[in-house]
Amino acid sequence: MKEKVLSIICVLGILMASCSDFLDSKSQDEVIPKTTKDFRELLLGSGYPQPGVHTHPMAITSYMDDDVDCDVNNNMAGSNLVKNVFSVYTWQPDAEKYESTVMSPELASTPYYAMYERIKGCNAVLDYIDDAIGTQQEKNQIKAEALAVRALFYFWLVNLYGEPYTENPRALGVPLKLSSSVEETSIARTTVEKVYAQILEDLNKSAEFFGEASRVTTDYRINRPTVEILLSRVYLYMGNWQKAVEAATEAIRIGGELTNLTAIERAGAFACTKYSSQEVTWVYGGSVSTFKIESGLNMSTELRTAYGEDDRRMDLYYSYDADRGLYYNQKEATSALVIEGNSPGSAIRISEAYLNRAEAYVQWENKTAEALADLNKLRRNRITDYQDVSISDPKLLLDEIRLERRLEFALEGHRWLDLRRYGMPSIKHTWLPGEGMALQTYVLKEKDPMYTLPLPEAVLSINPELTQNVSAYEPERKAE
Repeated sequence: MKEKVLSIICVLGILMASCSDFLDSKSQDEVIPKTTKDFRELLLGSGYPQPGVHTHPMAITSYMDDDVDCDVNNNMAGSNLVKNVFSVYTWQPDAEKYESTVMSPELASTPYYAMYERIKGCNAVLDYIDDAIGTQQEKNQIKAEALAVRALFYFWLVNLYGEPYTENPRALGVPLKLSSSVEETSIARTTVEKVYAQILEDLNKSAEFFGEASRVTTDYRINRPTVEILLSRVYLYMGNWQKAVEAATEAIRIGGELTNLTAIERAGAFACTKYSSQEVTWVYGGSVSTFKIESGLNMSTELRTAYGEDDRRMDLYYSYDADRGLYYNQKEATSALVIEGNSPGSAIRISEAYLNRAEAYVQWENKTAEALADLNKLRRNRITDYQDVSISDPKLLLDEIRLERRLEFALEGHRWLDLRRYGMPSIKHTWLPGEGMALQTYVLKEKDPMYTLPLPEAVLSINPELTQNVSAYEPERKAE
């Protein structure tokens, strides 16, 4: 059975015939991993997020948040290409049918499908790594990586298809598949709180396996500083402020320093999501999304005006096309960056640890002094000639920290999930149905059911144990 399962997993790039069959039962080319080196390669190929541009499984979220809006001056507005994102962009209840249109051609699937495909690879590695030929240290390293990556995929899944933890932890989350066995074809959804419990268990075990020796690396493999950042993120989403502070503090202790953007001259080869930026702890996959001419969308006015004149993120995180009035995301790879090597994709950075900790501090016994120190430190590294501010009101300080988080992580897969945990506020998108036509406005109301995405119909038809989210039964959303 072991050889059968492993040979199935080792056929890299072959996708499942159905989402419920976590492992296919046939293989055209059986290659059975035996050594820790084999398993290391297996995990990189079948477990880690897929490399390349526009392959991030959370790309869909960048079309739903309030950092993006219709570009009325874009001659692509109203085109068939732009219409591909319409259902997702306007939060239609049938959005799941179109999720694949905003994923990459390489994935050609919904986020649900894509992430369970990678979880399958992580599970196979975890099931059989103990029998591999190699040292215990090598096995522990591989276990640590597989657990952390699996935890991240489940974190994304439960935040797409389950209700926010702080709103309803007992709501249905996603199925937990924790082994590579092929016997189970139908698995019911687990509650949000149980999925979070598993995520924490995986991350904490990962940190133990990594141990003190694991520092920041530049080999595109996850590491302990990244795990600590992820722990601080998960605890923050759960409202466990003390634990979020502790994990973020540990990440800062071992994870490196912030990059001082104010000391960087305008340079086309700079990107904050590659290893040449000292604050990056892990680079993975492709970019989440971008503002670009082909999408018919642009940076929202609200986001653009939130950056101050002296904020270096505007000229280092984006490039501006004056002819089109369009902002391009420089967090993704460009031709110059690819030639240079070490090209950016998606990344986890130490700046998140500072912002996670600041947000947790201000909500944990009103530790405003500590929160303010983290906020000011980040801003000194982002804004030219920044003068530290003093804010004593915890609510005002929390608002400032969350604003800074929005500016720092636009297009990195955070904003949609942040809006969910902030209480699911009402947001608007404008839409231009065609050249010369009137601009339309679509509204996602406060605590809208579409803050939790419907499960893909293809999955429901195969797995009878699944229960659909109520968002799937919402009426068609009309323009105001």
